[in-house]
Amino acid sequence: MTEAGGYGLNGKVAVITGVGREGGIGRATARALAARGARLVIADIGRPLDGAPEYGVSTATDLDEAAADLAASGAQVRAVRCDVTREDQVDDLVRTAVEEFGGLDIMIANAGVSVSNVPLTELAAAAFDQTVAVNLRGTFLCFRAALRQLTEQGRGGRLIAVSSQAGKTGWPLLGAYCASKFGVNGLVQVAAKEAGPHGITVNAVCPGTLNNPLNDLPGGLWDAYSQLQDVSKDEVREATLGAIPLGRFQTPEDVSDLIVFLASEQGGYITGQAINTTGGQEMH
Repeated sequence: MTEAGGYGLNGKVAVITGVGREGGIGRATARALAARGARLVIADIGRPLDGAPEYGVSTATDLDEAAADLAASGAQVRAVRCDVTREDQVDDLVRTAVEEFGGLDIMIANAGVSVSNVPLTELAAAAFDQTVAVNLRGTFLCFRAALRQLTEQGRGGRLIAVSSQAGKTGWPLLGAYCASKFGVNGLVQVAAKEAGPHGITVNAVCPGTLNNPLNDLPGGLWDAYSQLQDVSKDEVREATLGAIPLGRFQTPEDVSDLIVFLASEQGGYITGQAINTTGGQEMH
């Protein structure tokens, strides 16, 4: 596949986690990078979460379909089932990129969950641990494995975490999720300072509200806030939309566009940042 857009990404090797779900940020990012000629290793867990089997993670079939879709567009792609909370699996993920494509240039730590949207007084410790394990520990493991490879190669690189506006401002019912994403933003700053001398940039993107199917699930965001406020889910959606100055919900492509820029040559002097992509819902 030849590069579109002149971003200097043709032939670059990118690892992206959390790619299985259609309509998600990971899938949109994989498509955008593939369109610019990047070679991809895409990953997802492909099975129910330990301790939260009801949570809507993608299946192994979803990941295979993502790989087939990308390959059909002309991309060079390898799909790997990976639990980002397992350091051996994350290390193997980076090793796969090196063995398959000869190295690594870009790590995008996108896998994330919000297992239990309830008040702190009702939040089970296991649900807190699960959310932090995927969102924060998973990002740490992806960054660590990538940094080891990138520093050994000695040619720079890009680390990008998908954080959240919930890593900038606390939200009711999102105690575990907010804690994990605040942690991700702090980790990004540390990694940026350590990796900078090696020519490696480290940033986070902080998406706002996506009107995606996960929010509609029982216990999802719309359901949780409708119960908290004793209003309908439609009223919650409308109130949320009213708080977005640009007047529409975010799309996965809004986020993937920023990720592609940060991964590109043009994004090479930006590091240590947690950049909002919220339509103005978050402004710091």
